[in-house]
Amino acid sequence: MKHFIIGKGKVGKTLLSSLKACGEELGRDIHRSEVIWLTVPDSVIKKKVKEIESSLAEKHILVHCSGFFPASIMKNGKTNKLVSLHPAFSFSKPLDIFPQGIFWTFEGYGFVFGIFSDLIQKWKGKVKRISEKQKELYHIACVFASNFPIVSLLIAEKLFEKSGIEFEDIKKGLVHPVCEKVIGNSRLVDVLTGPAKRKDMETILKEIEVLKEKDFEISEIYRLLSNFVLKNI
Repeated sequence: MKHFIIGKGKVGKTLLSSLKACGEELGRDIHRSEVIWLTVPDSVIKKKVKEIESSLAEKHILVHCSGFFPASIMKNGKTNKLVSLHPAFSFSKPLDIFPQGIFWTFEGYGFVFGIFSDLIQKWKGKVKRISEKQKELYHIACVFASNFPIVSLLIAEKLFEKSGIEFEDIKKGLVHPVCEKVIGNSRLVDVLTGPAKRKDMETILKEIEVLKEKDFEISEIYRLLSNFVLKNI
């Protein structure tokens, strides 16, 4: 099958080079292709489908790579072969090929699942079919896993700065061991430490009060995260 890519951002460029690397054919335009990839920002997927609708035919498979939105947002009057294929990977820059071991989710027109399963196997990845409802929570989980740990470190960096300590001096002894344990497949609950894990309510309440005086927004984040640990761990 011939592939045509619309959108040349980080994911689009990586997809292009990855298709070439595994010997997939690339079409010169929509008419001479079967798989049409929309690697564009989520907010313009619908608009882009409308723009190309006149060029679409029943043979075409439309694919977007949004983690949250379902395949059905590409609904049109020409083809019902709609697929959402999302890599659970954080792209900070274009890559020469998708790294091995990436987990992908497939949602949409099930009769073409085999095509994309075979493709992802060529990239040494793993794919699972999920429903629209599962997809919503899946992407929120991706945000928590890949984005919010960085937010927590940014907050920590800000607080270290206010306490007169360089974050760089803390990384090796505090941050690196945690990351290594997670990478080493330790159970997350076993990696977790701190006052909430110990059920040390006196410390938690006092620290919340200190934060309220310095930064109310951070105090609320601290309170909510501590409550989650107290109730669930």
